[in-house]
Amino acid sequence: METVSIARSQIDAIVAHARAGAPDEVCGVVAVREGEVVRVMPTRNAAATPRNRFEIDSRDLMRVVEVEREGHDVGFYHSHPVSVAYPSATDIGFAELWPGALQLMVSLRQDVPGGTGPEFHAYRIVPPQVNVVPLVIDESR
Repeated sequence: METVSIARSQIDAIVAHARAGAPDEVCGVVAVREGEVVRVMPTRNAAATPRNRFEIDSRDLMRVVEVEREGHDVGFYHSHPVSVAYPSATDIGFAELWPGALQLMVSLRQDVPGGTGPEFHAYRIVPPQVNVVPLVIDESR
């Protein structure tokens, strides 16, 4: 089974972005090389209804090109402020544009006093199939 390695600092950066953007969803681009997330790039959410969907702002789409020019695989992240970190029907529709790309999702639904904190999961979606990708978290970086 494929795994993806990600640094604790990268998870922390994505969670911080999600917290700063709440109650709206946030989104970003990630660069992946040989099963390792090597860069996380926040983007702006241009969705008309950002509370329950994301759309990478066209001014930020150049980041996708940058990742590809560097020879990395393109991946994405986004948040679910109040629902589980699992792909919605809208997320599966988004994946039609980049089938099989790494999709990182963070949920803040339990990120409240007395809660368990943010949920963080990874998927590869080839619509309509959603495949869970186990994460290996490098706590040293």
